[in-house]
Amino acid sequence: MASAKTTPSAAESTRRARQPVLHRYTVPVVGLDPAHDGLRVAHLSDLHVGSLTSHKFIRTAVELAQAEAPDLVMMTGDFVCYSPKYVPLLGGLVRGFAVPTVCVLGNHDYWTDGHGVTSELLHEQYTVLRNQHTRLHIRGAPLTIIGVDDAVTRQCDVSRSFRGIHQGDSRIILSHVPSLIDPIAELGGGLTLAGHTHGGHVQIPGLTDRVFRKLGYPYVRGFYRVGDALLYVNSGVGSSSVPIRAGAPAELAILTLRVAPPLD
Repeated sequence: MASAKTTPSAAESTRRARQPVLHRYTVPVVGLDPAHDGLRVAHLSDLHVGSLTSHKFIRTAVELAQAEAPDLVMMTGDFVCYSPKYVPLLGGLVRGFAVPTVCVLGNHDYWTDGHGVTSELLHEQYTVLRNQHTRLHIRGAPLTIIGVDDAVTRQCDVSRSFRGIHQGDSRIILSHVPSLIDPIAELGGGLTLAGHTHGGHVQIPGLTDRVFRKLGYPYVRGFYRVGDALLYVNSGVGSSSVPIRAGAPAELAILTLRVAPPLD
């Protein structure tokens, strides 16, 4: 399905405890145009600019992603949390991506100031999709990026998001809430990127995932195959409730896309 590229040493693990973990994956995507084989996508989620996550820590995640020189950047919501006073800080913290950067909003963005978050991202020349899609031409071939709006605040409309897309394009789908992969997968293959769960935040083997399933979140972290579609659930950068993580460290992901044959 997908393979991690690196295994950190003990010294590297200690250093990483003071900053987000960078995960690199090679990801086979059904329906990927051969022109996009090797395309590198940076995925950031759940920055939660607010009082619980150090702004330096968030900026470090952004700078780590920038240092990887990705071809595209995808960000899947919950940029801020709890107070509108943090919204004006967002632009400065995510600034600097010079490649196409596409975003969707999350529940905390709408609970805080969805309009303000959108304005900050647009000011940085980043695209914000609300049940919309955008079509990019990269390496001479079209890539459709589909943004499904937040499900928690009932903003999502999967059908509207896919309306009018070109079926033959490579596709990447963004959704803050990973459980939307089920209706998304009914509309074909591609790679879906999501966040929201914080990877369980505190991972207790045999318990955390079971609790999330009971809450209606069967997709907690990592990769899941649903039909022809592939889902990646990012554990996110910040915190919105407690600043302690265990077994689900703050992360950013670099995904190298590879052509995969259609599944039988």
